Amino acid sequence: MNPSELALIRSWIQGISWDVIGEMYLDDADRNEVMRVVRLLREKLARKAQQLGIDGDAKLWEQDREYSQEWMNRALKSVDTLKSKPDPKPQSEDHYNRWLPQQISARLACVKKIKTLAELAAFINQHGGSWWKKVPNLGKQSAEAIHDFFSTSADDIGISLDLSSKKATNFDVVVVSNRIAPLERFAPPAHLTGEAGTNRAPIERCRIDARNDYESIMAWLSLWGDDTSTHRAYRKEAERFLLWAILEKGKALSSITMPDCAEYRRFLADPHPANRWVGKPAPRWSPEWRPLKGPLKPSSIRQSEVILSGLCEWLVGQRYLDSNPFTGLSTQGYGRRTNSTDRVLSPALWGQINVFAENQAKNTALTESQRNGYQRTVFILKFAYQTGLRLHEIVHARVGDLKQVSNFDGDQWWLDVIGKGNKHREIPIPPSLMDGINAHLRDRKLGPVGYVSENTPIIGKLRGESREALSASGLYQKLKGFFEEAASEVADKDPLAAEKLKRASTHWLRHTHGSHAVASGVPLAIVRDNLGHSNIATTSIYVHTDRDERYKAILGLSDKEKAS
Repeated sequence: MNPSELALIRSWIQGISWDVIGEMYLDDADRNEVMRVVRLLREKLARKAQQLGIDGDAKLWEQDREYSQEWMNRALKSVDTLKSKPDPKPQSEDHYNRWLPQQISARLACVKKIKTLAELAAFINQHGGSWWKKVPNLGKQSAEAIHDFFSTSADDIGISLDLSSKKATNFDVVVVSNRIAPLERFAPPAHLTGEAGTNRAPIERCRIDARNDYESIMAWLSLWGDDTSTHRAYRKEAERFLLWAILEKGKALSSITMPDCAEYRRFLADPHPANRWVGKPAPRWSPEWRPLKGPLKPSSIRQSEVILSGLCEWLVGQRYLDSNPFTGLSTQGYGRRTNSTDRVLSPALWGQINVFAENQAKNTALTESQRNGYQRTVFILKFAYQTGLRLHEIVHARVGDLKQVSNFDGDQWWLDVIGKGNKHREIPIPPSLMDGINAHLRDRKLGPVGYVSENTPIIGKLRGESREALSASGLYQKLKGFFEEAASEVADKDPLAAEKLKRASTHWLRHTHGSHAVASGVPLAIVRDNLGHSNIATTSIYVHTDRDERYKAILGLSDKEKAS
């Protein structure tokens, strides 16, 4: 551990609050991030104690903390002991779980006949640089951690890795059949793979290289990058549907009919047996993993059906399926669909929260660090509102994405955005927002646009390495926390507005942008292009002129009744 990590873990042992630890050592990280870092440091200490054969210290860090002076003394002594001892050296015949993180070791356990570091290295060298793709849910980042371990330990182990491209060969992976498991680990019975599904189109006409339902789903998912939110959301829905078809209906996915789809809708609203389908959040490699956390809301059921219908329609287009079983399914079971305009902040409420943020940024009763945090919030609100960007688009926006264009009326600034579905669009950046961007860069001790690296995130951290971006989860949590503070501020005067702010999130700023733009007379086609909608019908949710006119008409009738 480096000195900063040692200071952080000692602060945690001594009971310093999460918020203070985040401010002192992790660039104002939120509570969840601090908890994550502490967990990783505990795992690191437990692993070193295990490697040194100090079982008592290993158990100390593996178990939950105890709130006693005795435990605190033991923990501090353990830190000092482990710090004083040199790191042990790995040997080729050691079990890999002695040296690799628990999560990675658990995933490697799916590969049979690999126990030692030497056997793991031989397996990697056998399959080449893409070996990790065949290990269920291992992931490139975990594979790179393994590569780094072998690289730094090459002299001790006496083995080097060959990561050149090779044709992958079959290897013995533990698969799961006839019980709940993630898509990549589930093996259906041979008669339910879909190779002979009753809704299969003639095989000779199929346009994709898919022999069964699993391969057809993977072909569809390949349209989106593995690390995108769209890929994860679509995989989740296809996974649930495939598991339900096989385990509950005893059918291949390519044999499902429209009545089955209606039954699946009822299942999502009341998943049973619950002990099979419902569970607490767990890693995909864990035996505790379950497809559902509980019954879905009507809006979530509708989203599931839209995604699955899209999957089946694509498979029909690729001539894998003969027909889409979701076609003609009644929409009466959805209940009231959540209207995006329900997630819009009115101009008055929008003005209130901006004034609150600005006042907090000037509040001398707060620390300088807190005021700086609110000043950044002022900018985030302005940037998100004026651009209408999605959360992942905000955190990925870089200074180099800003382009200056000259025309007859003068210079213009535009922001290049790669949005949902890897679609490119350009967002106009007004002069006032450019001023805000440069001011935020100055707050981070950086130069203005044109004098700073193009890879600098537009919204970044205030302390530490100021060129680093905020994570999507970090930005989301910061805004959620701010909305809750703003809710408390307005609760006495307007409890309904306070309840609305408690539900607000980052995406509400996108809806607010669209609604306010349309209400201000911005043409619908322009709003569509700014928001990156494929269809103008999606943008039309922000047009509620008819509803406004109906309200005003009834308001007028009410006024006449009062006058009579």
